[in-house]
Amino acid sequence: LIYCYRKPKTKRAKRFLEKREPKLNENTKNAMLIKGGNANLTVTEVLKDIYAVKKPFAVLYKRKNITRPFEDQTSLEFFSKKSDCSLFLFGSHNKKRPNNLIIGRMFDYHVLDMIELGVEKFVSLKDIKNSKCPEGTKPMLIFAGDMFDVNEEYRRLKSLLI
Repeated sequence: LIYCYRKPKTKRAKRFLEKREPKLNENTKNAMLIKGGNANLTVTEVLKDIYAVKKPFAVLYKRKNITRPFEDQTSLEFFSKKSDCSLFLFGSHNKKRPNNLIIGRMFDYHVLDMIELGVEKFVSLKDIKNSKCPEGTKPMLIFAGDMFDVNEEYRRLKSLLI
């Protein structure tokens, strides 16, 4: 591939550009966890627990961000480029959609697809009595039923979570 950009002037800029160019074996995907403008305690705890599970490959934005991912994606794309993340999780809470999570993917720092989920029953990692799992451990996900192979929406959710 021939790139149409200026040559880097410093070694640091050269390393930065080499890190961003396409690779044969891609790195693990980084995720950004964003708290919405009116996120309640449940949504905040969900985001913190997901951050704890995905810790070395995640960025948690603790301040409230007043964005609406389905209406305007420019702020998500800005955060993605800033933190070099290809996955995002946005948590919010309102009367129509209580305890709402939006999971999405990025490609080339633009939103590829998003899925909206609701949290009904939540058990925190603090409440589970076991030894702490080490950083970077991948959780085991079980997708039970034929719906995850037949229905297109469920298939997309499965690929997002994997």
